[in-house]
Amino acid sequence: MRLSARIKCFRYLVYAYIVLISICGGAQLVIGAFLLWTHRQYSGLVNNQFWEPFGLIIALGLVSQLLCYLGWTSTSKKHRCYLGTFCAFLVALIVVQFLISGWAVAAKHQLITPAELAIESSFHQFISTDGASTDKTHIWNRLQRDYQCCGYSSIHDYSNRKRDIPTSCFDSINNKLYSVGCMHLLVKGMEGNMIRVAIVAIVAALIQSLGIFCVIQLVMLLKKPKMQLPNGDSRLHSMRKMRPREMVPLSTTATSSSSGIILPTTASSTMATAPMGTFGHSSTSGTMAKPPIAQKPVVPKIEHPIIKH
Repeated sequence: MRLSARIKCFRYLVYAYIVLISICGGAQLVIGAFLLWTHRQYSGLVNNQFWEPFGLIIALGLVSQLLCYLGWTSTSKKHRCYLGTFCAFLVALIVVQFLISGWAVAAKHQLITPAELAIESSFHQFISTDGASTDKTHIWNRLQRDYQCCGYSSIHDYSNRKRDIPTSCFDSINNKLYSVGCMHLLVKGMEGNMIRVAIVAIVAALIQSLGIFCVIQLVMLLKKPKMQLPNGDSRLHSMRKMRPREMVPLSTTATSSSSGIILPTTASSTMATAPMGTFGHSSTSGTMAKPPIAQKPVVPKIEHPIIKH
């Protein structure tokens, strides 16, 4: 397969890969926003904590969309440097998502105690406030109605503190009281959301790592072609046209066939062709040529041997 055909093939593969990354990033945005919205409904019970994993999922979705724009632009322009940058950022994003997945699993076990303490403090504040149990819009009444639970740990939390059981603890359909405590259900729901964050992060990382080979291959194919010289040296082939060098004539006399003008000759060539002792007027310039300067002959110095008697 020719080089241009291979580049075209891998370009379409990279386009499909970028579309897949964009879909994955959009799914991260939707899932992260839904989990954050669910958590924000009852985040006041835990002092507005433990929202960071959901925010990270949304941020990863936004970063994925930005990388898709960079990758699409680089592929359409066949810009090798930008494609390499896109590949490097994509590898970094995949590594970060694996790390976030592990962090979410670890945070699942660490949030139990702080969440339980925050929920208990919020419940004590609820039952100590006059008129809070009759307020249907209060967060604890909404929690007991939505989760079908009653009290912090059980329904006895109201009777032990000599408080009336709120109407949100009644099941109007089955005409019975909810007996399960809200703390266990709320903490269990938060742990489930942490597991969902870990699953979303690791699935996105696996999907985004499927086509990274195509990007690397396209970067390698977009290298500048090399020209093999006869002596075996391999140099980069320059597409620019080299300017022709001005050649110096080697002959002693050169004439222009078109204009009839005789080009000047050098003094050395004139002296080489002229006979010794005769220097006339130059036929080309009309000036007297200077005779060469005679050099003194070098007489070797002979040392006489000394004869000893």
